Amino acid sequence: MNLALSAEKKERLAQRNILLFVIGKFISLSGASIYSFVIGLYILKVTGLGTSFALALVCASLPRILFGPIAGTIADKVNRKMIIIVSEVTSGLLMVFILIYGHFFGLPLVLLYLSEAILAITSTFFSVTASSTLASMAGEHNIQKAGSLNQSASSLAGIVGPLIAGILYAFLPIDLIVLLTAITFFGAGIIEYFIKFNLFENKSAPVQKERFFHSLAGGLRYLKENNLLFSLLKMAFWINFFFAGINVAIPYILNTTLNFSSQAYGTTAAMVSVGALVSSLIISRQKEHNQKIRMIRNGFLLLSLLVILIGIPPMLGSDSSMFNISYYLILLGLIGASIMIINIPIMVLIQRTTPNEMRGRIFGLVETISAAIAPLGMILFGLLLDYIPSFYVPYITGGAFLFIAVFSLSKLSEPAEAKLAG
Repeated sequence: MNLALSAEKKERLAQRNILLFVIGKFISLSGASIYSFVIGLYILKVTGLGTSFALALVCASLPRILFGPIAGTIADKVNRKMIIIVSEVTSGLLMVFILIYGHFFGLPLVLLYLSEAILAITSTFFSVTASSTLASMAGEHNIQKAGSLNQSASSLAGIVGPLIAGILYAFLPIDLIVLLTAITFFGAGIIEYFIKFNLFENKSAPVQKERFFHSLAGGLRYLKENNLLFSLLKMAFWINFFFAGINVAIPYILNTTLNFSSQAYGTTAAMVSVGALVSSLIISRQKEHNQKIRMIRNGFLLLSLLVILIGIPPMLGSDSSMFNISYYLILLGLIGASIMIINIPIMVLIQRTTPNEMRGRIFGLVETISAAIAPLGMILFGLLLDYIPSFYVPYITGGAFLFIAVFSLSKLSEPAEAKLAG
């Protein structure tokens, strides 16, 4: 009876952990999204140069490539709760510093670029550590629910953050917006302080003391020796490369080829996040699927078809604004949903097949590879759009996803760990 009560209490704590985690992450990501959006607009307004805006994007993305493995290695060696709280507090203090410095000396571009870089570093530590702690926070049987709601928080922040930022930028001075973002980071840190991140952690497991670079090399070695994880990581590499082509092609097709208004484009582009949010919420309420490789393969087949459909209206020369807007509203929503059908099982597989003491390093490598290949894909597909009709890019990327689904995934077998779901 005592064991049953103990298990029941543990489950209540797990559900509380998941709720606090989702709320904290949503608040934190919304704050980061608001700041990056507003600073990007501010830099563009001050300089009027696209290169200045692009430099801000580089400052926000390059640290993720450099610090992903470092964050993962540290997450496996240091208390993960402390890393998450320190990341939030550092982000909040950064906003306070910018607020004070800007009040007395103004906001030089160098400071804004530096702030984007520091925020990207703290965000990398936060996201890698948060991903690696889901199992110990929520328990093996709640991994899919926690992972799905984790994706929901990211998707909702992706919708709400830019929307709030646009409103705030129109009506409030920038120093007040910076103050509000500081409050979001501190608020998220306070919420996350009450999460029991080690609720399901095996405290009797021996802690190995390794030097930093030995520990980092150990993560790479473990990844290479684990066929499933290595295959999933290679898949993530190519997914991000070809999806970069879609991220370039969609704005080009909608704005240049089909002449969408800025309002129509903004609403249509947001449907990816809406579809991802709805899909992740639905998956969070479902029983965990034992056949995750099959689920990922089906998601790829669906995604490849949907991506190919992006190129149909420009190929046919459709000039009906009502049809084009309705078509892409539905299509991009479905694409967002299909991405979650792929992403969530992949994350659950990584959680289930990676020992707790290795999860930080594995998720750090995932973060690095995902961030590193996307800029190259954007550059190459951007150049390609200068030489071929825009509708060919969705056909190329859709064909690549189809190849991954048919050939790459067919070689993977369902791991024994997936049966834990049953």
